[in-house]
Amino acid sequence: MSKRILIADPPESDRRLAAILAGHELVFVRSLAAALRTLRERRFDLVLVGVHFDESRMFDLMREITEGTQVVCVRSQQFQSSAITLEGLEIAAKALGCTLFLDLTWYADDETGNGAVRKLLEALLSS
Repeated sequence: MSKRILIADPPESDRRLAAILAGHELVFVRSLAAALRTLRERRFDLVLVGVHFDESRMFDLMREITEGTQVVCVRSQQFQSSAITLEGLEIAAKALGCTLFLDLTWYADDETGNGAVRKLLEALLSS
């Protein structure tokens, strides 16, 4: 069954996320304002928020997502600053209600790696 998924992430990850989530209704947004407007207009089964969304506004968006909406935080590219720790981001994201912190850099961008990611997300969508 197709689910509606909001993806708030830079365009560099569009191709991969579209391949992973093929068959679902995907809505891509690039700014916090667009994400908030879209969330007010429609209901989503899942929200994917990228660590690099709108110049690192992931937490700003997460604070605005209503309770009961499943949120996955996604890191789709390496950090450019060594001041950011993955562990710190994951702890903060989970404190704000993140269901899953997904590091795409741990999975190969191929059929096997993307299949493993899809399996994780499908399990989340069916719960």
